[in-house]
Formats: sequence, structure tokens, C-alpha cells
Amino acid sequence: MDHLPIFVELEGRPCLVVGGGAVAERKVRELLEAGAVVTIVSPTVTAGLEQLVDASTIQLQPETFQENQLGEYWLVVAATADRELNSRIARAAESQQRFCNVVDDAELCSFIMPAVVKRAPITVAVSSSGRSPVLARWVKGLIESLLPTRLGSLASLAGRWRQRVRESITNVDERRRFWEELLTGPVPEQCYSGAEQQAEAAIEQALADWHANDAHKTGEAYLVGSGPGSADLITLRGRQLLSQAEVVLYDRLVGAEVLEFARRDAELISVGKQPGQPSITQEQINRLLVQLVSRGKRVCRLKGGDPMIFGRGGEELEALAAAGLPFQIVPGISAVTGCAAYAGIPLTLRGVARSVLLTTGHVEDSGHFDLGPLQPDQTLALYMGVAQYGEIAERLMDQGTDPATPVAVIERGTTDSQRVISTVLGELRQAALELEIKPPALLLIGETTEFAERYAWFAPENVVLYKNRATGRLARVS
Repeated sequence: MDHLPIFVELEGRPCLVVGGGAVAERKVRELLEAGAVVTIVSPTVTAGLEQLVDASTIQLQPETFQENQLGEYWLVVAATADRELNSRIARAAESQQRFCNVVDDAELCSFIMPAVVKRAPITVAVSSSGRSPVLARWVKGLIESLLPTRLGSLASLAGRWRQRVRESITNVDERRRFWEELLTGPVPEQCYSGAEQQAEAAIEQALADWHANDAHKTGEAYLVGSGPGSADLITLRGRQLLSQAEVVLYDRLVGAEVLEFARRDAELISVGKQPGQPSITQEQINRLLVQLVSRGKRVCRLKGGDPMIFGRGGEELEALAAAGLPFQIVPGISAVTGCAAYAGIPLTLRGVARSVLLTTGHVEDSGHFDLGPLQPDQTLALYMGVAQYGEIAERLMDQGTDPATPVAVIERGTTDSQRVISTVLGELRQAALELEIKPPALLLIGETTEFAERYAWFAPENVVLYKNRATGRLARVS
């Protein structure tokens, strides 16, 4: 984050604008709208600024800028067409510890004036940190199209009731739930349609119902799949519940960008397991989940991929159900579908593969790896087990799978560091050693994996065709 977004109280506070052109006029009007007392320093000004001076709305100093003029001002805006002058203004502001905005020159700015969506008292500010004002205005337009024009009426109504609700519902978590439930009921639409008296009555009734009903005080668990890695791939419902949760129990493979969707005051608890290292057990996770929900907390159990595919989700549901606690399940884009798509590999393809088998690569779970020979029209997807790729390949070949069967390994799938390794089953052990394949990785085995190079669309520069130096064998893309 290049700039800390803040909203500044400027009511009655002096601000300086240096420049008298059209851009300066626009900045002056924005400052006036915020209640600032504005002074302009410029030998000449636009007709619009002259009118503001004549109306005693602003003060004008018709002279060139001098460094000693900054003493009394909270904010300074340099809006001249002279870059050297703007630089001098910025340096003077810096030396006197005044925040300065230099129009169209982000490098000289100590604060940015964003594009603003106004639904008073709701204000949404959009900034590109000065890199692309046009893009910021485009994003502003998108937001404006989504927000109701009378959203401010709802905010004002909530403001009038804020103190009464605070006094009536003293528990912070319960109070937050009250407001969240209120905002998903009829009150917003009543405000948007101008029926504010009905909205007032609805809040009155909701507050009475809240105290008469204890159901809302019960905690709840949300088992949410965050997708295979990219923060863009969590579902809308998953984001909604993650943003409502008071506690988030997250796995090792959940990215930091996904956690940004959580509430700022949410308690984030890592319960990830590190292969080969001491870590929290599944039984401990189950107990922690039950304890938190039993205390009335809304808990998001956030998992990579889909919680019901090698995510131990069934075990956690069993613990919650045994304790009589409510839960919701939000599916996620699984690792196999997400990684295969980002690698350009069709899991099924007419005339090539008509079934997909999902299994785990952890050989020690059952003590053996006995799938039999890979069917000619099947794609095999193996989760986990990176350290055992060589053993997996040997067992498949011992059970009848052709060593020339194409395979692909997708490391850190869907992320910016994704790497796809395409080879054949007989070379998988050596590829894993030479290329130092590390988890998280997904292993796909079958004819369609040959398409990893042809259909590579995401990070195609990171597609590796592995060729063993000794045998010369290589996965061929037809």
C-alpha cells in the first residue's frame, strides 16, 4: 500500500492552493465542499475563482509564491503549469511539515486527492497512488453504478440509532450481528424508496425482537473453500462469510491476500500443518472449532481448495454435528480443477479421457499404493505426496502403467509463481530430484497432460518440458 487512506476533517481549517487555472479551480471547489478556508496564491485566476473571491468565499493573494507563505496552512495544493515552481512548493511544504498535493505529479505528492463517490455521509475514495487517474475515475464509475443513490439516507438513519442500539445491546459481537441482520432486511429498501418512517419503525421492532429471541446469540461455523491459491478464485459467498466471521481458523495453503478479505478486528488463527514438522493435530482443530462456536463465535474454517476434497471437512462436520452446533459449507474451486485450468490441461477430453480419479499421493496413509494400471481413457490426479513421486511412479509402472504415459506437475498452481513440469511417468522420479519439485504441487497423470505446453495461457514461460539426460525421453506435445 503506497498511501494510507484517511479522511481529513478540514472544516474551518486554512488550506492553500497555489495556481489560478482551471485545475486550481477544481481543487478549490473540492476543498470548499469539505469546509476548508481556502487561500489562493496566483497573479491571475479564472473567472470562476474571481466570482468566489467576490463572494468572499475564498481569499486571493495576487502574487507569486514565496516559501514563507506556508506557516498557517494545514494542506497545500500546487496546481500551477510550472513544474519547477511546483517542485519548489513541494520542497517548502516538506521542510515545514505540511502535506502537499502536486497536481499530476505523484512523485512530488505527500498526499493524493482521490476520485470520490459521494453518497453523503457515505464517501468512497478511489486512488491509483497517482499512477493512473483515468483508471481511478473508471473504477469510481463502476462503484457509482453499484451504490444506491439514497445510500446516504440509510447511513444517516443508522447514525441516529447508533447510540440507542449501543446502549441496548452492550456486547460488541452481538451488536455487530444486529446491524448486519438489519442491513439484509427491509430497512435499506425502505430508505432507498423514501419511506424513512417505515424504516424507523422497522428498526424499533427489530430491536425489540432481538431481545426476545436468543437464537442470534448462537455461534456458527463456516467451512469455506478459498480455492487453489489465487485470491481471485474464492467464491462470492466465501468472501461474504469470511468478512462476517469473528474468528478465522486458516490452513497453511491459504494465501495472505485471501486473509485480507477478513474483518480487520477478526482473530486470525493459523492451524496449518507443515509436512514433516510438529503441528496442530486434526483432533485439536476439531476441539478448538467446537469450543469457539460453543462460546457464540462465528468461526470461518478457511481451507485451501474445496473443504470436502482432501480437506478433512467431513471430520470437522462430525465434531460440530456431535456437539449440536450449526454450520454452513461453502464449496471452493478445488486444486485439481483450478490448477488444471491454469495449466491449460483438460481433465476430460472427448476421445482421449472420459473420467477423472482423485486420490492422495500419501502412500503411508494405507501402507501401499494399489490403483492398478491407469485406464487408457482416464486422468489420475494425486493430491500431496510430493516427496513420494518416485515411489508413486514405480508402483504405477509395476502395476502395468506404461512408463511413456504423459504426466504434469503443477507447483503453486494459480499463483504468480506457478510452474508446470511436463514429462513422462518413467522420468518423474528424476524430474522431481533435478528440478527440486516442492509442495504445494498437484500431480496429473494421463494423455491430456500433454497439452500443458500447447494450451499454456497463464505463466507460459514457466512451463518446463523435462528431458532425462541419460534416456533422452521427453513428454511430447502432439
